Amino acid sequence: MKSFNVNAITTAVLAALAAGDTFEEQLTTLQKLLKGADRDTIKGIVAPIVATKYGETFADGQWADSKCAAKRKANRIIGAIAGTAPAQSSKVAVDKKLVASLRDTIIGAGLTKKQFDAVLSALRASVSFK
Repeated sequence: MKSFNVNAITTAVLAALAAGDTFEEQLTTLQKLLKGADRDTIKGIVAPIVATKYGETFADGQWADSKCAAKRKANRIIGAIAGTAPAQSSKVAVDKKLVASLRDTIIGAGLTKKQFDAVLSALRASVSFK
C-alpha cells in the first residue's frame, strides 16, 4: 500500500481552507460593492484586473487568449458576484406543433442520446440568427 505524507497533506488542506475562507469573504465584499451592476458591467471591471494580474490581455470585452487560466479565474469571480449564468429577460413561447414534429422525427430516427446531442450541436452550428 502506498504511503502518504499526512503532515504535508494536512498543511495543504488547511491552507486551501484558509484561502477559500478569504476568497468567500472577498466575494461577499465584491457583491456589496457591485450591487445593482449587470453582468457585463461586472465583467468590464473584473476581467481587466484579472488579466493584468496574470499578464493576459482583455480589451474591448474580449480575451486575447480565450483559453487562458486568467479568463477561467475571472469567470469564477464574475459568476460568484453576478450568478453563474446570465439572467433570461423573458420566456419565449414555442410552437407546440413544431416541438411535437421534431420529437416525432427524433424518436422515429431511433437516435441514441449521444447521437441526439450531436444532431443538436450540428443544428446549432448550421443556423445563424440576425
